[in-house]
Amino acid sequence: MSGRVLTISQYLNGADQVKFIEKFPSEQKTFQYDFGANIASYTFELDAQTLLVDSLTYDRVTGDPNFTDTTVVGYFANVDIGAGNISNRNNAAGTVSITIPSHIYPASRNITPDARSNVPITIFSVAWTDTNQTPNSVQAHRWAVIERYKPGDNAIGNPRLDSAFIPIGTGAISAFTSDASTDTDRTAGTYNVTGLSGGDSEGTGAQFQIVVDGSGVTTLDITNRGQNYIPSDTIEILDSSLGGGGAADITITVSSVS
Repeated sequence: MSGRVLTISQYLNGADQVKFIEKFPSEQKTFQYDFGANIASYTFELDAQTLLVDSLTYDRVTGDPNFTDTTVVGYFANVDIGAGNISNRNNAAGTVSITIPSHIYPASRNITPDARSNVPITIFSVAWTDTNQTPNSVQAHRWAVIERYKPGDNAIGNPRLDSAFIPIGTGAISAFTSDASTDTDRTAGTYNVTGLSGGDSEGTGAQFQIVVDGSGVTTLDITNRGQNYIPSDTIEILDSSLGGGGAADITITVSSVS
């Protein structure tokens, strides 16, 4: 079975320099590093970044995650971890404690209780530089933290819909305008629609939730940012997708992408 299982080390291309743990976002864990040499000349740098993977399975024999069919679909911005998470340093003994703090994956961010889809994995990097060598020696170790749902930590929801989520690829809509206006002919309701790209646009996949109240007031919210859009692209939402009451179609104009 081992030939069909991709380990976390293989997945992140790190040999023995990466280990995985599973924890709740509110937990923090401290690990002691033992370098077996005097570390008075070492400087340390801690960073973290959360990736989002589409799916995750588990090896039935070992219980370890199997990344064979896993794909990174996007990520959140890099986080600089403060020096306060480096403690108990004993230069002569070559030991130092490194803490993975709580809420690197913020409490304001959604998480799904489903352990197998849309899984946030925070990569916590510990890098050390030996300034006593010329040129300086720089090495690193990583923890892959699989973020798990716990009541009270994060709201239940799809992390892909977070405004801070950055899809892999190019041309995901980050801002837009529309000509939607109050129209009493528009049929009241809540609609989840995929727009039609206009003109020469190669953009695909943008989805919107459109709410029309009883007075015809129309509000839009993007639920899938799509890909391959460029600023000034237009997206048409047909009235036939909004109840077909005889109101004007809606034109959405892309302002910016990421």
